[in-house]
Amino acid sequence: MSEQLRQSFSKFREAMWVINDYVVKVLAEHEALNRYSQQQLETLRIIRENPNISQNKIATTQGVFKTAISNRIKKLQEDGLITINAGEDMRKKSISLTGKGTELMETAEEVVYQNLDQLLEGHFSQEEVMEFSQQLDKIVQLIKKD
Repeated sequence: MSEQLRQSFSKFREAMWVINDYVVKVLAEHEALNRYSQQQLETLRIIRENPNISQNKIATTQGVFKTAISNRIKKLQEDGLITINAGEDMRKKSISLTGKGTELMETAEEVVYQNLDQLLEGHFSQEEVMEFSQQLDKIVQLIKKD
């Protein structure tokens, strides 16, 4: 890897940490969202994007042990944000968002994007945003091919 590419990825990693810290702060300041951890909200996002997903798949996607996911799932279910559905053989269970879970995710996204929009407004042209998005898509496609 060229030194320039290495530095670019280092800057990207730092940017992701800073953005993640900012998102955590924004969510912690919102009354309806501050009772959920970033990991719990990420679990809800994964469930929303993959209806009827298994706990094992969530654990794999988040890169954590199944016990960590079990604890998150229990809290989210207790709060009425998800449902656990038994399969035909009763051993295979799938997880889906409830209406309440969907609403919470919509609120979280609105809060985060609204804050980021206010913060970044006027600092990037439409062309810069589109180019950045295309570059991210290209990276994702190359990594998925590998």
